[in-house]
Amino acid sequence: MNDVKLRWEVREDVGQFCAKSMGMGREQAQITPPVACAVWHVVGKECVIVTGTSTNHVALGHEVRHCFEGHFHK
Repeated sequence: MNDVKLRWEVREDVGQFCAKSMGMGREQAQITPPVACAVWHVVGKECVIVTGTSTNHVALGHEVRHCFEGHFHK
């Protein structure tokens, strides 16, 4: 994962989108909705970081780290 393109997408429905992209169950998503996620697109070697309209450097940095190190949540 040394050659990575990053894209940052801001969405109103970040919790729903990220829960679906991570395969999170409906109950878990309601109890602890995700505030951000990183989605890896293999073909384009692109990592898309998805956050809500209000985020912080901790959440953003956490997702950037996934883009370079992997270890995505299941």
